[in-house]
Amino acid sequence: MNTKGIRLAALDLDGTLLHEDKTISDHTLSVLEKLTKDGILVVPATGRNLEGLRDNILRVPNISYAVCSNGAQVFRLSDQKLLYEAAIPLEDAVSVIRYLQTFPTFIYVHTEKGTFRSGNWRDTNLKKRFPFIRFEENNVADLPAFLSEKRLRVIKIGVFVLDDGIFRRLLEKESPMPSISQFRTGPCNLELNAAGASKAYGVEALCRHLNLAMSQVLAMGDNQNDISLLRAAGVSVAMGNSEEDVKAAAGFVTGTNEADGAAEFLGRYFSLTPAPGQE
Repeated sequence: MNTKGIRLAALDLDGTLLHEDKTISDHTLSVLEKLTKDGILVVPATGRNLEGLRDNILRVPNISYAVCSNGAQVFRLSDQKLLYEAAIPLEDAVSVIRYLQTFPTFIYVHTEKGTFRSGNWRDTNLKKRFPFIRFEENNVADLPAFLSEKRLRVIKIGVFVLDDGIFRRLLEKESPMPSISQFRTGPCNLELNAAGASKAYGVEALCRHLNLAMSQVLAMGDNQNDISLLRAAGVSVAMGNSEEDVKAAAGFVTGTNEADGAAEFLGRYFSLTPAPGQE
Protein backbone atom coordinates (compact mmCIF):
# COMPACT_ATOMS: atom_id res chain seq x y z
CA MET A 1 0.00 0.00 0.00
CA ASN A 2 0.99 3.62 -0.47
CA THR A 3 2.20 4.98 2.86
CA LYS A 4 3.38 8.34 1.54
CA GLY A 5 2.67 11.23 3.87
CA ILE A 6 1.62 9.38 7.02
CA ARG A 7 3.54 10.80 9.97
CA LEU A 8 1.40 9.90 12.97
CA ALA A 9 -0.48 6.72 13.97
CA ALA A 10 -3.30 7.50 16.44
CA LEU A 11 -4.24 4.16 17.98
CA ASP A 12 -7.04 3.16 20.32
CA LEU A 13 -6.21 0.69 23.08
CA ASP A 14 -9.18 -1.30 24.43
CA GLY A 15 -10.68 -3.41 21.68
CA THR A 16 -7.91 -2.37 19.28
CA LEU A 17 -4.31 -2.88 20.44
CA LEU A 18 -5.29 -4.76 23.60
CA HIS A 19 -6.73 -8.24 23.84
CA GLU A 20 -9.94 -8.81 25.79
CA ASP A 21 -7.90 -9.61 28.94
CA LYS A 22 -6.32 -6.12 28.59
CA THR A 23 -2.88 -7.46 27.65
CA ILE A 24 -0.85 -6.38 24.64
CA SER A 25 0.99 -9.06 22.66
CA ASP A 26 4.72 -9.13 22.07
CA HIS A 27 3.99 -9.08 18.34
CA THR A 28 2.01 -5.84 18.63
CA LEU A 29 4.71 -4.28 20.81
CA SER A 30 7.34 -5.25 18.24
CA VAL A 31 5.38 -3.70 15.36
CA LEU A 32 4.85 -0.47 17.29
CA GLU A 33 8.53 -0.26 18.17
CA LYS A 34 9.47 -0.73 14.50
CA LEU A 35 7.12 2.12 13.58
CA THR A 36 8.78 4.49 16.04
CA LYS A 37 12.22 3.51 14.71
CA ASP A 38 10.98 4.33 11.20
CA GLY A 39 10.03 7.83 12.33
CA ILE A 40 6.26 7.34 12.69
CA LEU A 41 4.81 9.04 15.76
CA VAL A 42 2.87 6.34 17.62
CA VAL A 43 0.22 8.07 19.74
CA PRO A 44 -2.29 6.28 21.97
CA ALA A 45 -5.74 7.81 21.41
CA THR A 46 -7.80 6.27 24.16
CA GLY A 47 -10.63 6.64 26.63
CA ARG A 48 -8.15 5.80 29.39
CA ASN A 49 -6.39 8.40 31.49
CA LEU A 50 -2.61 8.69 31.49
CA GLU A 51 -2.15 6.19 34.33
CA GLY A 52 -4.01 3.56 32.29
CA LEU A 53 -1.27 3.48 29.63
CA ARG A 54 1.67 2.49 31.77
CA ASP A 55 1.37 -1.30 31.73
CA ASN A 56 0.67 -1.63 28.01
CA ILE A 57 1.54 0.79 25.18
CA LEU A 58 4.06 2.83 27.17
CA ARG A 59 6.24 -0.27 27.23
CA VAL A 60 7.15 0.80 23.68
CA PRO A 61 10.18 3.13 23.63
CA ASN A 62 9.96 6.60 22.08
CA ILE A 63 6.24 7.24 22.51
CA SER A 64 6.19 10.99 23.12
CA TYR A 65 2.51 12.02 23.23
CA ALA A 66 -0.82 10.64 24.42
CA VAL A 67 -4.43 11.58 23.68
CA CYS A 68 -6.41 10.54 26.76
CA SER A 69 -9.97 10.46 28.10
CA ASN A 70 -11.48 10.41 24.59
CA GLY A 71 -9.47 13.43 23.50
CA ALA A 72 -10.30 15.59 26.51
CA GLN A 73 -6.60 15.71 27.42
CA VAL A 74 -3.42 15.66 25.33
CA PHE A 75 -0.06 15.17 27.05
CA ARG A 76 3.60 15.47 26.16
CA LEU A 77 4.98 12.48 28.02
CA SER A 78 8.57 13.61 28.65
CA ASP A 79 7.38 16.06 31.32
CA GLN A 80 3.65 15.17 31.44
CA LYS A 81 2.86 18.65 30.18
CA LEU A 82 -0.82 19.14 29.39
CA LEU A 83 -1.05 20.47 25.83
CA TYR A 84 -4.85 20.50 25.50
CA GLU A 85 -7.83 20.00 27.78
CA ALA A 86 -11.61 20.15 27.42
CA ALA A 87 -13.19 19.53 30.83
CA ILE A 88 -16.89 19.12 31.59
CA PRO A 89 -18.29 22.14 33.47
CA LEU A 90 -18.47 21.01 37.11
CA GLU A 91 -22.12 21.89 37.64
CA ASP A 92 -23.09 19.99 34.49
CA ALA A 93 -21.01 16.98 35.54
CA VAL A 94 -22.68 16.89 38.95
CA SER A 95 -26.16 17.15 37.41
CA VAL A 96 -25.49 14.40 34.88
CA ILE A 97 -24.06 12.04 37.50
CA ARG A 98 -27.10 12.55 39.73
CA TYR A 99 -29.34 11.83 36.74
CA LEU A 100 -27.42 8.66 35.83
CA GLN A 101 -27.55 7.47 39.42
CA THR A 102 -31.34 7.21 39.13
CA PHE A 103 -30.66 4.15 36.94
CA PRO A 104 -28.85 0.92 37.93
CA THR A 105 -25.30 2.10 37.18
CA PHE A 106 -21.75 2.15 38.44
CA ILE A 107 -20.01 5.47 37.72
CA TYR A 108 -16.42 6.69 37.68
CA VAL A 109 -14.84 10.02 36.79
CA HIS A 110 -11.46 11.10 35.46
CA THR A 111 -10.27 14.28 37.18
CA GLU A 112 -7.01 16.20 37.41
CA LYS A 113 -6.47 14.42 40.74
CA GLY A 114 -7.01 10.93 39.38
CA THR A 115 -9.96 8.57 38.99
CA PHE A 116 -12.75 8.38 41.56
CA ARG A 117 -15.50 5.76 41.63
CA SER A 118 -18.95 5.39 43.17
CA GLY A 119 -19.08 3.19 46.24
CA ASN A 120 -21.60 0.60 45.07
CA TRP A 121 -19.29 -1.79 43.22
CA ARG A 122 -19.89 -4.60 45.76
CA ASP A 123 -23.60 -4.52 44.86
CA THR A 124 -22.83 -5.37 41.22
CA ASN A 125 -21.34 -8.34 39.37
CA LEU A 126 -18.88 -6.07 37.58
CA LYS A 127 -15.75 -7.45 39.23
CA LYS A 128 -16.59 -10.91 37.95
CA ARG A 129 -17.49 -9.61 34.49
CA PHE A 130 -14.51 -7.26 34.20
CA PRO A 131 -11.81 -8.71 36.49
CA PHE A 132 -9.08 -6.42 35.17
CA ILE A 133 -10.74 -3.15 36.27
CA ARG A 134 -9.94 -1.67 39.69
CA PHE A 135 -13.51 -1.05 40.84
CA GLU A 136 -12.48 -1.08 44.50
CA GLU A 137 -10.03 1.85 44.34
CA ASN A 138 -10.79 5.48 45.25
CA ASN A 139 -14.43 4.78 46.07
CA VAL A 140 -16.59 7.71 47.16
CA ALA A 141 -19.96 7.29 48.86
CA ASP A 142 -21.52 10.40 47.28
CA LEU A 143 -19.61 11.08 44.08
CA PRO A 144 -21.42 14.30 43.05
CA ALA A 145 -21.05 15.83 46.52
CA PHE A 146 -17.36 14.88 46.58
CA LEU A 147 -16.70 16.53 43.22
CA SER A 148 -18.55 19.68 44.29
CA GLU A 149 -16.76 19.92 47.62
CA LYS A 150 -13.29 19.40 46.13
CA ARG A 151 -14.05 21.59 43.07
CA LEU A 152 -12.37 19.02 40.84
CA ARG A 153 -12.09 19.37 37.06
CA VAL A 154 -14.11 16.54 35.54
CA ILE A 155 -12.37 15.28 32.42
CA LYS A 156 -14.57 12.26 31.66
CA ILE A 157 -17.53 10.41 33.17
CA GLY A 158 -17.67 6.65 32.69
CA VAL A 159 -20.81 4.60 33.25
CA PHE A 160 -21.39 0.86 33.54
CA VAL A 161 -25.12 0.30 32.99
CA LEU A 162 -26.28 -2.77 34.89
CA ASP A 163 -29.46 -3.48 32.91
CA ASP A 164 -29.39 -4.22 29.17
CA GLY A 165 -32.78 -2.67 28.49
CA ILE A 166 -31.87 0.56 30.26
CA PHE A 167 -28.53 0.61 28.45
CA ARG A 168 -30.35 0.54 25.11
CA ARG A 169 -32.72 3.29 26.29
CA LEU A 170 -29.84 5.52 27.37
CA LEU A 171 -28.12 4.97 24.03
CA GLU A 172 -31.28 5.97 22.18
CA LYS A 173 -31.68 9.12 24.30
CA GLU A 174 -28.10 10.13 23.53
CA SER A 175 -26.57 12.97 25.58
CA PRO A 176 -28.57 14.19 28.59
CA MET A 177 -27.55 17.84 27.99
CA PRO A 178 -26.10 19.96 25.15
CA SER A 179 -22.80 20.69 26.89
CA ILE A 180 -21.94 16.97 27.06
CA SER A 181 -21.25 14.31 24.43
CA GLN A 182 -22.05 10.63 25.03
CA PHE A 183 -20.40 7.59 23.43
CA ARG A 184 -20.93 3.84 23.51
CA THR A 185 -17.61 2.23 24.44
CA GLY A 186 -18.51 -1.36 25.27
CA PRO A 187 -21.28 -3.91 25.87
CA CYS A 188 -22.67 -1.96 28.84
CA ASN A 189 -20.44 1.09 28.79
CA LEU A 190 -21.16 4.76 28.20
CA GLU A 191 -18.59 7.55 28.38
CA LEU A 192 -19.42 11.24 28.59
CA ASN A 193 -17.17 14.20 27.79
CA ALA A 194 -17.49 17.89 27.23
CA ALA A 195 -19.11 18.62 23.88
CA GLY A 196 -15.78 20.15 22.79
CA ALA A 197 -13.92 16.91 23.48
CA SER A 198 -13.47 14.00 21.09
CA LYS A 199 -10.60 11.93 19.83
CA ALA A 200 -10.73 13.95 16.60
CA TYR A 201 -10.42 17.25 18.51
CA GLY A 202 -7.61 15.86 20.65
CA VAL A 203 -5.58 14.56 17.70
CA GLU A 204 -6.22 17.79 15.79
CA ALA A 205 -4.87 19.76 18.78
CA LEU A 206 -1.76 17.57 18.82
CA CYS A 207 -1.32 18.01 15.07
CA ARG A 208 -1.44 21.80 15.47
CA HIS A 209 1.26 21.51 18.14
CA LEU A 210 3.40 19.37 15.81
CA ASN A 211 2.60 21.33 12.63
CA LEU A 212 1.04 18.29 10.99
CA ALA A 213 -2.14 17.94 8.93
CA MET A 214 -4.87 15.41 9.68
CA SER A 215 -4.18 13.98 6.22
CA GLN A 216 -0.87 12.77 7.69
CA VAL A 217 -2.64 10.74 10.40
CA LEU A 218 -3.52 7.05 10.36
CA ALA A 219 -6.22 6.22 12.93
CA MET A 220 -7.42 2.87 14.27
CA GLY A 221 -10.33 2.10 16.58
CA ASP A 222 -13.25 -0.16 17.38
CA ASN A 223 -16.03 1.80 19.10
CA GLN A 224 -18.33 4.80 18.90
CA ASN A 225 -15.83 7.10 20.61
CA ASP A 226 -13.43 6.42 17.70
CA ILE A 227 -15.80 7.46 14.90
CA SER A 228 -14.95 11.17 14.90
CA LEU A 229 -11.24 10.38 14.58
CA LEU A 230 -11.76 7.76 11.87
CA ARG A 231 -13.70 10.30 9.83
CA ALA A 232 -11.07 13.02 10.29
CA ALA A 233 -7.88 11.02 9.65
CA GLY A 234 -6.13 10.63 6.32
CA VAL A 235 -6.19 6.83 6.69
CA SER A 236 -8.78 5.14 8.91
CA VAL A 237 -9.00 1.53 10.06
CA ALA A 238 -11.77 -0.21 12.01
CA MET A 239 -11.18 -3.43 13.88
CA GLY A 240 -12.95 -6.62 12.85
CA ASN A 241 -14.63 -6.69 16.27
CA SER A 242 -16.17 -3.23 15.72
CA GLU A 243 -19.88 -2.50 15.48
CA GLU A 244 -21.17 -1.71 11.99
CA ASP A 245 -21.34 2.08 12.53
CA VAL A 246 -17.61 2.10 13.27
CA LYS A 247 -16.76 -0.01 10.22
CA ALA A 248 -18.84 2.33 8.06
CA ALA A 249 -16.76 5.31 9.22
CA ALA A 250 -13.44 3.73 8.25
CA GLY A 251 -11.64 3.29 4.96
CA PHE A 252 -10.34 -0.16 5.93
CA VAL A 253 -11.39 -3.02 8.19
CA THR A 254 -8.75 -5.30 9.66
CA GLY A 255 -8.82 -8.40 11.86
CA THR A 256 -10.02 -8.56 15.44
CA ASN A 257 -8.12 -7.40 18.51
CA GLU A 258 -7.81 -11.01 19.67
CA ALA A 259 -6.07 -11.86 16.37
CA ASP A 260 -3.71 -8.83 16.59
CA GLY A 261 -5.51 -7.27 13.64
CA ALA A 262 -4.05 -3.83 14.37
CA ALA A 263 -0.47 -5.09 14.23
CA GLU A 264 -1.25 -7.11 11.10
CA PHE A 265 -2.59 -4.02 9.27
CA LEU A 266 0.21 -1.73 10.45
CA GLY A 267 2.84 -4.26 9.44
CA ARG A 268 1.44 -4.52 5.91
CA TYR A 269 0.69 -0.82 5.47
CA PHE A 270 4.14 0.31 6.52
CA SER A 271 5.89 -2.64 4.83
CA LEU A 272 7.17 -4.02 8.13
CA THR A 273 6.09 -7.59 7.31
CA PRO A 274 5.90 -9.50 4.02
CA ALA A 275 2.63 -9.38 2.12
CA PRO A 276 0.63 -12.64 2.01
CA GLY A 277 2.24 -15.06 -0.45
CA GLN A 278 5.60 -13.24 -0.34
CA GLU A 279 7.06 -14.81 2.80
